[in-house]
Amino acid sequence: MYLRSHRFMKSLFIAGTDTGVGKTMVAGALASALRMKGLRVGVMKPIACGGREDAEFLMDCAGIRESLDLVNPIYLREPLSPNVAAVRERKPIHLDKIMQASDIFKKKYDALVIEGCGGLLVPITNRFLVVDLISLMKARTVLVSRAGLGAINHSLLSLEALKARKIKPLGVIFNRSNGGPLSIPEQTNPKVVSGISGIPSLGIFPFMKTCTSRLAGEVFLKHIDLEKIL
Repeated sequence: MYLRSHRFMKSLFIAGTDTGVGKTMVAGALASALRMKGLRVGVMKPIACGGREDAEFLMDCAGIRESLDLVNPIYLREPLSPNVAAVRERKPIHLDKIMQASDIFKKKYDALVIEGCGGLLVPITNRFLVVDLISLMKARTVLVSRAGLGAINHSLLSLEALKARKIKPLGVIFNRSNGGPLSIPEQTNPKVVSGISGIPSLGIFPFMKTCTSRLAGEVFLKHIDLEKIL
């Protein structure tokens, strides 16, 4: 078990190659795994569109009681890109709310796990993308990709977007969307992506039909290389 830190260690931004690739599950599992290692873990879903269930799941995995508005500073009702949802709701997006919440977490916790929204080039405003939020928050990045067919292209495109912003991710986690034996793409995609990009694969996160916060953490520790993240 890791010793509890007396100072903030790092922010970890869980980015995705697309919407629905498993960012929430991986972010929650990471928070749970860090908690099981003895760290006090804060969590954030800076921007949510269409529901706040992701933020609530993250809090459950981290085992913390914080205001939902602190964990999720910007909430927009419609499941759209933030820039479009904000215009339709007539609710301007103020990035300072995200940074203020982040500062609070950094003062109270050893680590901060941040879940992005959608893919890297999703616009938060017309001139500010999710990938720009990573730079603003000065967070280390873990990219989550689908494990199956199509993952190579989506992963490499996302890694190129990070490289263009001079962001070097800690690695890629490939998330399975179904059970059963690994398909040939699932077996080979991590090695292909790593070989072309030079960015390590951190492992394949298995499909979880049912999930509790503790089980998610246990699965993360079993299948993902946590040492490369820390």
